[in-house]
Amino acid sequence: MSKKEKGSQYVNSRLNNTMVNYKVYIPGKTEKLFVYLALFCIGGFVGLIFYGGLFLSEGEPTTATSISNAVSFAVIGGLAVKFFFPIYLNTCLEKRRSKLKIQFKEMLASLSASISSGSNVQKAFEDTLSDLLMQYDDNDFIIIELKEILNGVSQNINFEVMIKDFGERSDNEDIVCFADVFEICYRKGGDLKSVIQKTYNTINEKMAVNDEIETKLTSNKMQHNVMSIMPIVVVAMLKFTNDTFADNFATPIGVIVNTVAIGIFIASYRYGLKICDIKV
Repeated sequence: MSKKEKGSQYVNSRLNNTMVNYKVYIPGKTEKLFVYLALFCIGGFVGLIFYGGLFLSEGEPTTATSISNAVSFAVIGGLAVKFFFPIYLNTCLEKRRSKLKIQFKEMLASLSASISSGSNVQKAFEDTLSDLLMQYDDNDFIIIELKEILNGVSQNINFEVMIKDFGERSDNEDIVCFADVFEICYRKGGDLKSVIQKTYNTINEKMAVNDEIETKLTSNKMQHNVMSIMPIVVVAMLKFTNDTFADNFATPIGVIVNTVAIGIFIASYRYGLKICDIKV
């Protein structure tokens, strides 16, 4: 895969069809604009909480105060977009990978059952496609991939080549391993039924462990999110209900303390994400 393709959400398959590159997630223009605006506005609001109301004259806002507020809103809003947008993209990417993994597991279950009943490989894949069409729509990942594999075979491209192409784009270790083992078994007469069943069992066990970990981490993630928001909420309440507290924020020392606090907040948030990000 070329460097250009690695940065593209869609790449050409063996049939030169446009297929999803599961290693990259690029939002549409509308989605990107909406997320940008949301992050910018939220970040700007937080900026006003910590840096708003500077350069007051006898408690009254001045022109410098308005300029300062606008600059704070724009700068913190821009930093929020820069910091949180990659996190948003990574979250979307992980959701898509998880969806593909679940669909691939269902494919293996159907494929294993079909081969166990005595079908050859091509017939098994065709039956699997028919079975999955009862569960998924035509635009679901696994349906698109199965159709691409069968189209490739109908054009005299080997099964293992098409599956390997799928594995390379999937960015999923289990699919890549399955493609490699399938290539060996299919050409050298290995126990394909056993390989498919073991791959299915492995993925199923991994997902079960992941679900168990996710369940145990749910409360911790909730606490992490609440603790990340609480400092902003507390500062906002104190600032808007206590004039003395608000005046202290507008001093040079207050600005320095705010900046240090925001730095600690961001570092803690990122560290918390790493703690909660456990993979099997």
